[in-house]
Amino acid sequence: MAMATSSPGQPPTGVYLHPKLIKLNYAATLKPVQTVAKTIPMNPIAYLHGEPRIIWEEEEVEQMIIQENLEYAVIGKFSYGWPDIQDLRKIIPKQCELKGECNIGLLSNIHVLMRASCMEDYVNMLSKPAFI
Repeated sequence: MAMATSSPGQPPTGVYLHPKLIKLNYAATLKPVQTVAKTIPMNPIAYLHGEPRIIWEEEEVEQMIIQENLEYAVIGKFSYGWPDIQDLRKIIPKQCELKGECNIGLLSNIHVLMRASCMEDYVNMLSKPAFI
């Protein structure tokens, strides 16, 4: 089958489909798409005034944030003790008026990691001056 040709300077008259689009069917569109995560190499340790540090490019940091699901993460600090983790998981979503899912876990004895599932909840958490 020959495609119609057009004169120079004119758009093509035929319709071209990418080979992958031709083979798609309903079942294929429901399959989860496997994405290949770009591996980020470990950068060398540098020292500044005797303190070790690792320098990352901004693109590498953004990729790490996405890979670790920290796009909408907030780290909270308790200065004078803290409630039980189960109490935190009940109280914080209510106080911040969160609409989506929020994962809350302890990072250390005074720090808590809160990961919101949507931008609106992330903004609500950041806009509160204090919790509990």
